[in-house]
Amino acid sequence: MNIWLKERIGNPELFTGRKKELSYFLNWIDRIKPELSQSTAILSRRKTGKTALLQRLYNLTFQKNDSIIPFYYEIKETDKWLLDFSRDFLLTFVYQYIAFKTRKQEYFHYSKSNYSRALKSLKKENLNYLSHLVEDAELADRQENPDALWDIARDMPRITAEHTDERVLQIIDEFQFLNRYIFRDKSCKDRIANLAGSYLGTAEYKNAPMLVAGSWVGWLARDILKMLPGRFLFHYLEKLPEHETVEMILKYSYLEDTPVAENIVPLMAGLTEENPFYIGSLFRSKFQGKDFTNKKGLLETLEFETLHREGGIKGTWMEYVSYALKESNDVHAKKIVLYLSKHRKREVTRDEIREKLNLEMTDSELEKKLKILINADIIEQGSSNFDYRGVRDNIFDKVFRGVYQKEIENFDPKEITNEYKARSEKLLKQIRQLRGEYGRYKGAFAEFLIIHLLRHEVYKNNEFFKSTTQNLPDVFEFTEYERIWSYTSPPLYEPEFQIDIFARAKEDEYSLIWEVKNRKAKFAVKEAEEFVQKADELMKLESVKKAVLIVFSAGGFFKNTLEYLEKHDIAWTDNKKWLERK
Repeated sequence: MNIWLKERIGNPELFTGRKKELSYFLNWIDRIKPELSQSTAILSRRKTGKTALLQRLYNLTFQKNDSIIPFYYEIKETDKWLLDFSRDFLLTFVYQYIAFKTRKQEYFHYSKSNYSRALKSLKKENLNYLSHLVEDAELADRQENPDALWDIARDMPRITAEHTDERVLQIIDEFQFLNRYIFRDKSCKDRIANLAGSYLGTAEYKNAPMLVAGSWVGWLARDILKMLPGRFLFHYLEKLPEHETVEMILKYSYLEDTPVAENIVPLMAGLTEENPFYIGSLFRSKFQGKDFTNKKGLLETLEFETLHREGGIKGTWMEYVSYALKESNDVHAKKIVLYLSKHRKREVTRDEIREKLNLEMTDSELEKKLKILINADIIEQGSSNFDYRGVRDNIFDKVFRGVYQKEIENFDPKEITNEYKARSEKLLKQIRQLRGEYGRYKGAFAEFLIIHLLRHEVYKNNEFFKSTTQNLPDVFEFTEYERIWSYTSPPLYEPEFQIDIFARAKEDEYSLIWEVKNRKAKFAVKEAEEFVQKADELMKLESVKKAVLIVFSAGGFFKNTLEYLEKHDIAWTDNKKWLERK
C-alpha cells in the first residue's frame, strides 16, 4: 500500500492490530457507493490508535481508487477565525480531490491559503467543474463574510459528490474542537459554541457521509447528542485483542530495537491492559533503566511512566485531569475522582458520593460537577444518570493517586510500587495456569527472533545460516531484504490468510516466505499444504516472481512431511540457532 497522506504514526509498519475495526469500516466505506452508510463518530481517548486508524482508512480508500474519494481534515487545538478556518478546510479538500483524481502526491503539500493557485491547478488537471465553488469562496473571503465562506466550505464535499455522481468519505478528526477553537471575529474573542450544529443537514447526506472522531469522549458525545441528534452512530475503540497486543509488543520491539524476553511479553500485555498507548509509551520511555528482559526492568519503567514528572503516560492523563479541574473549579472534584477510582469496580450513586464525602451542595449542583468530570473522561457515567463509576483503568488510578492522594489523605507512593508488584505476581500466576509455558506467545516470539536475524545477521553469515536449512536452491544466497514483516491479507480479501514472515528481496534475488512453528508437535503434511496455498496467494497479491518457502518447526517433521517438502522445493529447518538472540 502506498502512503498518500503522511500518517502521524511515522513508520507505517508501526500500525498494528485493529483488524476488526479495519474490516468494519472498510465495509462501511464500501457501502457508501449504494448510499447505505450513516455518518459515524469514533470515540476513544488520546493515543489509543484512533488517528492511526483514520489515516490508514484514508490511505486504503485512496489506494483502492474505486469512486469513493477520501477527504481527511484535523481540527487543531488552537484558536482560529472562522474565515481562516473555512479557507483552510475548503482548499484542503480541493487539493486532496485533485491528488485523488491525478494520483499526484505533490498536491498534498500545496499551500492552503491561495485561491488562484487552486484555480490554476483545477484548470491544469481538467477539473474545472469545481472552479465556480472556489470562485464563490474567494469572493466571500474578500468580502470578509465568514458565515458565507463556511457554508460553501462545509458543503463542498457533498456538492462535489452530487455534481459528479461520485461519493466522498469525509473524515474529520478531533471534531469536538469545532465548538471550542473557532471564533466569529478576527481577534478570536467571540467563540462559536454551536458550530458543530451547522452540520445538522450536511451529516444526513449519504453521498458524502462523515466519519468523525474525538479524543475527548464525553465532550464529543455531548456535542453530537445535543447539536446533531440522530445524525451519527457511535463507535467506541476498545482495548486490543490479546493476539494483537502480542503482535504490537513484538513489532515495537523490532522497530525500536528494544529486546523483550519471551516471558515478559504476556506480562507487559497484562500490565498495560492491552492498551496501545501504554505499550507505545513503555517502548518510548525516557527512563534510563528501561529493560524488558526481566520483570524488575518492566515494573520500574511502568512506575516511571506513571509517577515521574517526565513520564509520557502521566503527562497525557494529566491533560485530562487539568482540563476537568479547571472546568469544574471545585475543591471537591479531586475527592470525587479519588473516591470513584477507589471503588471503580462498582457503580456509585450521587447520594453515596454526597454522604461519604460530606458534600454540602444540592443534587443538581453535584450532578453538574459530575457531568464536567464525565465530559473530561476522568470518571464514567453508570447505567443510569444517577450512577457513576471511576475510570476502569488501573494505570489512571495510579497516575491520579500519585499526584493528588497525598494532599487528600495519608499516602505513601510505595503503595503503588507494591501494587504493581502484586499485580504482576497475580498476572504471572494466571499466565502459568492458563497458558502453560507461555504457549500462545511462543510462536510469535520465534517469529520475532527469526525476523531479527534476517534483518541483521544472516546476510553477514550466509554459509552458516544456509548450513542450518535444508533443501535450499543451489544458487541461493541470503541478502539484505527490502522489507521483512508478518504478512496479513488485506481487509475483506478472500480467502483471508496470514503468513508468519515475508521477507521481500530485490527482483533478481529470492524473497522468503516463512511458516514458523515453535512447539513440541511435529509439522504435518496438511499444514504444509495449507502453507503452500497461503504462499501462492501472497505471491499473487504482492507480484512476487522469485521466492523460497521455508518452514521452521521446533518439534521437527514427520517423514512424509519431509518427502512433501522436498518434492515441492520447500526448504525446512528445526535448528535452534534460528531462535538465538545475537
